[in-house]
Amino acid sequence: MKGLLKILYVTFLFLLSGCANYYYQGGQKKVASDQNDRFNKFQLTFDGGKQKMNFYTYGDYVYNRVDKEYIFFKNSEMKQILLYKNPKKYTEQFLFMYSNQPTFATIFGFYYKGMSIEDIKDNYASVSYKQTEDQLLSRYTFEKFQVFDFYKNVDGGIIRFISLNNPDADDLDYKKFEKEIRTVFFEANDFMAK
Repeated sequence: MKGLLKILYVTFLFLLSGCANYYYQGGQKKVASDQNDRFNKFQLTFDGGKQKMNFYTYGDYVYNRVDKEYIFFKNSEMKQILLYKNPKKYTEQFLFMYSNQPTFATIFGFYYKGMSIEDIKDNYASVSYKQTEDQLLSRYTFEKFQVFDFYKNVDGGIIRFISLNNPDADDLDYKKFEKEIRTVFFEANDFMAK
């Protein structure tokens, strides 16, 4: 009987650790927007709640529930994408949101304590990327996905935003995905402003 309980306990722990997902809903808080007519505003917290930043999206981004009809990645695929260009495990996840428009993007946010842009830039040598003093961005193909990867130095580490396209969408030349990235990351949030 003790042997059976041990096996059940070990199996439970294995399942618990093996069923991690990226549907994080705790680090983003919708707040009153100073751009009400165009974008929703979120306050993102990371580094154990010590750091905050504002993040803007279109109103169709879902942040507080999971509707698998609009989620087009498997957790195992997301894990591979995370490690593809940055083999270090993230310290915490602070963002998960997706658009309910089938051609657009899913956006994730991660914090890596103790890292800098200098630590990861060599990992992007094989793909096109742009770098400023404290930011790096790249768009590349990973298996069936188009991936937009953005890093920014923050106090004590870096934050990383990853956006994935819907590989099954009618967007063969990725123009709709590119437009969404351009609007969310460069118009609404003015990343790479330096």
